[in-house]
Amino acid sequence: MWEVRAGSAKAYLFGDSGPLRAPWRSARFDAALADSQAFWKETPDTSARGLFLAKGIDPARPLSTWLMPKDQARVAAAVGTVGLTSASLERFRPWLAAVVLDSSFRSHFGFKQENGPEHALVAAAKAGAKPIHSEFADVAEIVDYFAGFSKAAEVGALMRAVEDVEAGPDAAQRDADAWAAGDQGPATAKVRGLNRAYPDYYQAILVARNHRWPPRFRSMLDGGGTTFVLVGGDHLVGPDSVQNQLAAAGMRVRRV
Repeated sequence: MWEVRAGSAKAYLFGDSGPLRAPWRSARFDAALADSQAFWKETPDTSARGLFLAKGIDPARPLSTWLMPKDQARVAAAVGTVGLTSASLERFRPWLAAVVLDSSFRSHFGFKQENGPEHALVAAAKAGAKPIHSEFADVAEIVDYFAGFSKAAEVGALMRAVEDVEAGPDAAQRDADAWAAGDQGPATAKVRGLNRAYPDYYQAILVARNHRWPPRFRSMLDGGGTTFVLVGGDHLVGPDSVQNQLAAAGMRVRRV
């Protein structure tokens, strides 16, 4: 967790490890949230299924036509690993296929969204009647963001999900354990690898979004008090991290 300060105002910045096999809980983070007057996260608490399907399906261009033959084979193998069929994804654009594949991988091997930090922290924020804000204002903005990816970014999103399936659930568990222990090494290595292998996706999913956080933090800090901000852990490692963007904008950031 990091602390961002300006005068007497501060914000806690925490990285979500995503779905977990065992329920997450931390008295330390509960205390930080209790100390906060507002809570920020990435997405609003509404279902995006209808809009995802509306913009993530292209009947004129099956998924296989987006991919090189070697990548088609890797996608087919990954899909089989998580109990799906290639036919079930064929109508999807790569970005939506990536979302479905990643979600299926996590659930197939026992990683549950309700066990992750976001679920616990949102419940605590609601119980404390704290205002909850999100990076994306509504579902339509989320879908438009994904649907606006370049072809290379879309394919990169899918192949990144394939790589996670290929690495397997034990690797996912090791990554989660390392993050919980405060070890940023594995996450940093993955983010650097993402930039090397799929630079267009890296720019779209991490860099572009990270660059938008400094004005939000400035507004939080100008308002005084304390805010708790939860983002995906990948946004907090590597040279383009949120912390580096905040520091470049003149804010004081330290790990706590």
